[in-house]
Amino acid sequence: MKQKIIICGAGRVGISITEHLSNEGFDITVIDSNVDAIQKATELYDVQGVLGLASHPNVLEDAGINDADMIIAVTQSDEINIAACHIAKSIFSTPTMIIRIRSKAYLEPRYVEYLLKDVKVNRIISPEDEVASAIVNQWRTPGAFDVAEFARSSVTMLGVSCKNDCPILDTPLRNLIDLFPDLSVTVMAIIRGTILIVPRGGDDIILSGDRVYLACPTMQIDRTLKAFGHAEITAEKVTISGAGAIGIRVAEEIHKISPETNLTILELDKDKARYAAETLEYATIISGDSLDPEIIKEARLGQGETYIAATNNDEVNILSSLLAKRSGASHTVALINLPVFIPLFNSLDLEGVVSPPNLTSSSILQEVRSGQIEHVHSIIEEFGEIISFEALKSSSIVGKKLKDIKLPKDVSLGAIVKEDQSILSPRGITIIEAGDIVVMFVPVKSMKKVEELLSVNLDFF
Repeated sequence: MKQKIIICGAGRVGISITEHLSNEGFDITVIDSNVDAIQKATELYDVQGVLGLASHPNVLEDAGINDADMIIAVTQSDEINIAACHIAKSIFSTPTMIIRIRSKAYLEPRYVEYLLKDVKVNRIISPEDEVASAIVNQWRTPGAFDVAEFARSSVTMLGVSCKNDCPILDTPLRNLIDLFPDLSVTVMAIIRGTILIVPRGGDDIILSGDRVYLACPTMQIDRTLKAFGHAEITAEKVTISGAGAIGIRVAEEIHKISPETNLTILELDKDKARYAAETLEYATIISGDSLDPEIIKEARLGQGETYIAATNNDEVNILSSLLAKRSGASHTVALINLPVFIPLFNSLDLEGVVSPPNLTSSSILQEVRSGQIEHVHSIIEEFGEIISFEALKSSSIVGKKLKDIKLPKDVSLGAIVKEDQSILSPRGITIIEAGDIVVMFVPVKSMKKVEELLSVNLDFF
C-alpha cells in the first residue's frame, strides 16, 4: 500500500519535494492557498491538490489527513506550519510530522522543546542554519562548487569544475588509479552542458568545462582537489553581501571556526546594517549597495579573498559576484534559489553555488526515507541525488561482486565504508558486506528501483 503524504506549501521547496516523492510512487496531496501554485503542482505531477490554508482543520480533512502517514509543513509561514502540525497530531493523530521553521525566535531551545515534545514534531528543518553551514563548507573548500559529507563525515562528495589546466583531461577514468595510486577517489557523475554522464566502465573521459561529482575520503580532500587542478586555499579575508539571517549566521560560524579571519559585511538596508554592527563587533560593516563599484572598492576585495553573496535576490547575487571577481576576489559563493539561474552561473566561470531549496528538500527527503538511509544530498543541477545507506543482510547486493549486481545503468557507486572505518573505492571485484555504508549517485527516476534492490526500508519513525 502506498504511503500517503500531505505536503503543505507549493513553493519552491514544496514543489521540489512533490516532484521527488511523486516520482517514487508515494500518494501525495498538496495544500496551498494560491490557486496558481495548486494548478502547477497538479498539472506537472501525479498528485492531488487542495486549495486553502493548511492551518484550517477542514482543509486538512479535505486533503485526507484522517489516514495520512505523514505531513510535511513547508509553507512560507512558520505560524501556519506550526498550527498545521499541531492540528494534525492533536485532532487527527498523524503519525509523522516534518516542519520547516525559518524564524530564529522559534528555534530557541525552549520553543524547539515545545515543538518536539508537546506538538510531537519528528523533525525540525531550519533552512537558514543549513544554508549557512553549506556556505561555510564552501569557504573552507574553495576548489569545489558543491560539498557534502557522508558516512559519519568520513567520506566527502565534491563538485569540481574541470578547466583547461585540469591534469586529467582526456584521460580515461580507469587510469586514475595508476596516476594517483595513493588516492581513493571515484567519479560518480559528469555534467557536460545539459547532459548527465554516469561513468560505469572506466572508459569515460573528462573534458574542459565538465562539472564532476566525485567521492573521496574526507582526509584526502586537499590532495583530491589538487589532482583535479584546484590548489586554492581557504581565504583569510571574507566579504559577505547581505546582513540577513543567513549572512549573520555565516559570519558567526566563520568567526567561531577562525577568529583571525577578517570579515566585512555589505548591507544596503540601514537597519540591518546597524543590527549587524551591534551583533558582529568583530566585523567591518559597510552600509551600501553591493552592486555599486565604489562600495566594492571600499570593501578592498583582493587576490586570495572570498566573496559570499547571501542576499535574497538571485540577480543581485550573480551580478555582485561578477563585480567582486572583476575587483580581484579569488573565490565566490552565491545563493541561488531559482534553478533557471544555475546554468547561467556556470557559464560565467563563477565558483560556489548554494541552493536553499535543494538543501531543504534534501533534509526532508532524508527523513521521509528514514529506514537505513544515512544522508541525502540533491546535486544543484537537479539531475539526481547522492545518498548513503547501510547495507542490510536482506539486500540482494550483499555478498556479491559489484560486477554481478544489476544496478540501473544510470546509478554509480562512490565509496564503501567498512565496519573498521576503512574506505574502499568501488571496483568490479569489490564485495559489499552487511553493515557497510555505501555512497552512491542515483537519478530521481531510479530511486525507487534502487531502494527495492537494496532492501532499504522506507520505514517511518
